[in-house]
Amino acid sequence: MRQQGEQIGRLHEFVARQAAAAAPIPQDPPAPVAPTPAVAATPVTAIPPTASGSSAPIPEALEAEQERSLAVLTAFKRFNLSTFDGDVKDPWVMKNWLVAMEALFEDIYTLEKDKVHLAAHCFEGSARLWWTQAKKSRSLDLASVTWEAFREMLLMEYFFESDKRKIKEDFRKLRQGNRSVREYEREFSHMVNCVPGLVHGDRDRAEVFESGLWPEIFKVIHAFRLKTYEDVLDRALWVERGNAIAREEREAFEKDKDREKSKKLPAGGSLGQSSSKRPPRYPRSQLRGGRGQTRS
Repeated sequence: MRQQGEQIGRLHEFVARQAAAAAPIPQDPPAPVAPTPAVAATPVTAIPPTASGSSAPIPEALEAEQERSLAVLTAFKRFNLSTFDGDVKDPWVMKNWLVAMEALFEDIYTLEKDKVHLAAHCFEGSARLWWTQAKKSRSLDLASVTWEAFREMLLMEYFFESDKRKIKEDFRKLRQGNRSVREYEREFSHMVNCVPGLVHGDRDRAEVFESGLWPEIFKVIHAFRLKTYEDVLDRALWVERGNAIAREEREAFEKDKDREKSKKLPAGGSLGQSSSKRPPRYPRSQLRGGRGQTRS
């Protein structure tokens, strides 16, 4: 009985092992994957334009600008340039030199940034020495000096105070008079360009120029209330031309009237010729008789 009980027990163990082997093996659940931390994007720092080359130009740009400037100077020297040595007693010599420079700049389409450099290249003698000292004493950057500033420096240096006072007095009395608008404009601009401060801005220049026009032109121009000097000058030239056309037509009309009058005169001739045929004051018989009595 005991032996039979042991066999039954071993049989139960065998069955249990077979059942355990047939059952699926439980698998551990997969370990949760930890999320990968996001990597922050590195911000891109923008380089400002000033740091990229405007304030400190790269060598290539600097070399290109130097080549351009040299080419402009070479082309400029091909012309018949007038020089200025500064040793002048007449300040108008300097003024005429400035006018010649400005005319050349306009003819060859010179850029504003090149004008001072080109004009200073024409200095000689004391004028060259003055410009060198001016740049040092005033710490001038040649690239920053405008043509107007350069021009004013020359006028201040070489135009005598007595000449400036005389021009100011003449400017206050300046009127068009019997001159053409263009002749009046040339003298007006000549004075304004010689002495800085005669007019203050374009509006003031327009008003002063307008006030000196011939009265018949002034009345028309003043009615338009123009704001700029260029507009006043253009309209004054237009009015002057209109007056000239009207005058020519009036003169032609008067000539036509005189021609019609001459056609209506008697065929015998003019009034002067008819008066010459009037009878003499004393008859010829009386004249002869008188002569005969005198002889006897």
